[in-house]
Amino acid sequence: MQIPNTMTLVAAILAQLEHTLADTQRAADEARHAATHEESVAETQYDTLGLEASYLAEGQSRRVAELQDAVARFHQLSPKTFGDDSPITLGAQILLREDNGNLRHLFLGPAAGGVEVTIAGQHITVISPASPLGTELVQKYVGDEVHIGQHTCEIIKIC
Repeated sequence: MQIPNTMTLVAAILAQLEHTLADTQRAADEARHAATHEESVAETQYDTLGLEASYLAEGQSRRVAELQDAVARFHQLSPKTFGDDSPITLGAQILLREDNGNLRHLFLGPAAGGVEVTIAGQHITVISPASPLGTELVQKYVGDEVHIGQHTCEIIKIC
């Protein structure tokens, strides 16, 4: 399995985050416009269109802030060199072998857990140290085992 350069991986994650941020910003702008549009003014006490639009705008705005924070944190991530004798810390790529033989490629990033990117046919999932799996992986070494749901996985490479 070919492991991509970490800088290439971070660039792909940033590109995906920035695309999602742009889409979410447009959605937030549309929701704000809908919430303040004259047709959203309640005509009766049961007319909640404007209220619903304002809740949507608020949620979208929070998501924009989360994405902006994730982008900033990835820009601040300094590259590190990892070897098979290194513990897993922020910025590590981790290759796991599940008990059924499947391989999983993970990246321990500062934010944006759950984001997936594909580079040269490799599917890589971002996990954060705050996630249950991230918490379990931090400070582990090649050869250690971790549990993902019903699966036991062995750490076979850290880079």
